[in-house]
Amino acid sequence: MNKVKEKFIERYSRQIIIDEIGIKGQEKIANSCITIVGCGGLGTSAAQYLSMSGVGNLTLIDNDEIVLSNLNRQTLFTEKDIGKNKSKVLSEKIKELNAFVKIKNIDIKITLENIEKYLKKSVLILDCTDNFESKSLINEFCHTNKKILISAALQNFDIQALAIASWKNKENPCYKCVFPNTLDDKQNSCDDMGIISTVAGLGGIIQANFAINYILGLNTNFKQLILFDCVNLNLKKIVIKKNQKCEICNI
Repeated sequence: MNKVKEKFIERYSRQIIIDEIGIKGQEKIANSCITIVGCGGLGTSAAQYLSMSGVGNLTLIDNDEIVLSNLNRQTLFTEKDIGKNKSKVLSEKIKELNAFVKIKNIDIKITLENIEKYLKKSVLILDCTDNFESKSLINEFCHTNKKILISAALQNFDIQALAIASWKNKENPCYKCVFPNTLDDKQNSCDDMGIISTVAGLGGIIQANFAINYILGLNTNFKQLILFDCVNLNLKKIVIKKNQKCEICNI
């Protein structure tokens, strides 16, 4: 066994001994390609735990710069990073965490004109954005291009998360089925609604866990919305259905 293989096995030894993972499962994780759109509270947490789990290829997309008010919840950034691009700084921090990860950062905002260019190579997309316009755009792209979408949103002490594969069959809903009127609503973000650090971190971890489960072929329910109240520690699983009049996935 060469030294690189030995180091790989030692690094992930506590995961490899899990029956549902093993060496084959760890290799699946290492061979996976995931794109994270949004490197804020959700994205930094998700990227951190996916890299530590051994995801081999990560693409990080965000055109925002780090500001002081980000530091209460975007855990890998420091005051020295203020004014720098989020995706670039996050990619550098991830490289320090795990040299096995091949990581690419893209300093752009996802738009209708560029989304195919930047998302087409990944099978798994994590939507870590904080506005409904971006979420709707990513949802439509993932449905049309048969991508697995893992979306989450935060507000105050609450987390909502769901895995989406509306293209797989006639029953799986898309994001628009669950939130049909989002573009008619006010475009709120963390700046408007407020968010606490622990909630952002847990939301990103939930997204990362969804991704690992899917990679390993473990239970991934595409007809379920997860709601977690972090004050009362109350978890709800809500059955969600395809909207038969959905303009995205029921055409």
